[in-house]
Amino acid sequence: MPPIEILSVEEASEHAAPTPIPAKDRTSARRRFYALSLKDHLRLLLPFLLAGAVGVLARVKYPYWWPANELVYFLADALIVAMILGIAFDIFSAKLLVERISDGLAQTLVGRGLPAEMQGLVRDVVSTDLVRDHYVKSYAFSTPEDGRIHVNVEVRYEIRNYSEAVRDYAPELTAETFFQPEFRFLEYGIAGRKLYTFSDENLASKVEIEDTLGVTRVPRSALTPLSLKPVGAGEKAACQVTWRYGLTVPEQYCDVTDLEEATLGATLHVEAIPEELEFVSGCDASLHHEAGSQSWYFERAFIAGQHLRAWWFRRKPSARIPRSRN
Repeated sequence: MPPIEILSVEEASEHAAPTPIPAKDRTSARRRFYALSLKDHLRLLLPFLLAGAVGVLARVKYPYWWPANELVYFLADALIVAMILGIAFDIFSAKLLVERISDGLAQTLVGRGLPAEMQGLVRDVVSTDLVRDHYVKSYAFSTPEDGRIHVNVEVRYEIRNYSEAVRDYAPELTAETFFQPEFRFLEYGIAGRKLYTFSDENLASKVEIEDTLGVTRVPRSALTPLSLKPVGAGEKAACQVTWRYGLTVPEQYCDVTDLEEATLGATLHVEAIPEELEFVSGCDASLHHEAGSQSWYFERAFIAGQHLRAWWFRRKPSARIPRSRN
């Protein structure tokens, strides 16, 4: 029987399945507009400042008895007004004007002909700032007992800033309350610079339970943000993140990994599993998995909101394969 069919088998004693975690609204109008440095502002305003300086000098230094003094004063006043208008435009109007122009260009060039909602999704992908790499999720399963098992999970990845400005980052982890999540360890930071480490006692004070959604999480708002410099500015080091937590789940279950951020490649790995259980993953053309291997590697890019699925279930007696014990 294929694994997907096994998932439909439910014992009468099993509790009702929990409500799935609602998908986050990913159609926010996030745009790439960055604060200009003082040097950039001075470069933009330099022509206006020079024109204003010439106007002030002409107004102050040009003698009133010289020829065409009224014309000179008129031109000086015009240069001073131009300087004031240029400064006001740079401060109050430039960003809004660029936003409106970029929106118009995006509607024409990005996803041309698509509905506005689809164009918004394309723009969100284009404006991605933070990208994860070397994503590995490892599982260690206990022996089934009364139809349930305990799973120890470790998630590791690196994340880099591909925008043009410094970005603040803190990790976040969410699990369904129904499966009694236990957050045991978190470490994130840049090796050799700054690392933040939290044990289960530290994380316990940061856990939030949302009864309406049926989820338990460690929100990023409860953690100290780390400033990530842009890769384009020469930053080579990545922020390394490690989560460890535990869940109590049915012995026949489908685990859905929500990739909340853009991710380059992902690996699911089984550290330990009882002989009576089998673990599978797939449903993706990019999957690389060798027979007998305990790793499933997905060689492709994932946008924020995409998922990985894995199934575990009890083997049929005839399908059990003795495992060598070292």
